[in-house]
Amino acid sequence: MTNRYEELIHAFETKLRKLISEYQSLLAQNSLLKEELDRKQTDLMHAHQEVLELRKNYDHLQTARNLGRSETEKAESKQQIAKMVREIDKCLALLDE
Repeated sequence: MTNRYEELIHAFETKLRKLISEYQSLLAQNSLLKEELDRKQTDLMHAHQEVLELRKNYDHLQTARNLGRSETEKAESKQQIAKMVREIDKCLALLDE
């Protein structure tokens, strides 16, 4: 009878060690995945900022291109410039806060 209990205890200890080992492995894997997620989020944020900057540059290019055209296009250009000035004023106001 004692031998049977010892076998059960040994089997339990073996399974417990295996479970602890798998748990530690999953903790390490989780840590790596969190680091990768952080890197991907940082990359995404940089890409988003670059897209915003490219859009701004495109708008400026369109404005510059329209400066030398017809009166309607000149009016549109003036509106775009006024819009940019308002955006700059908003940024400056935020910086003053």
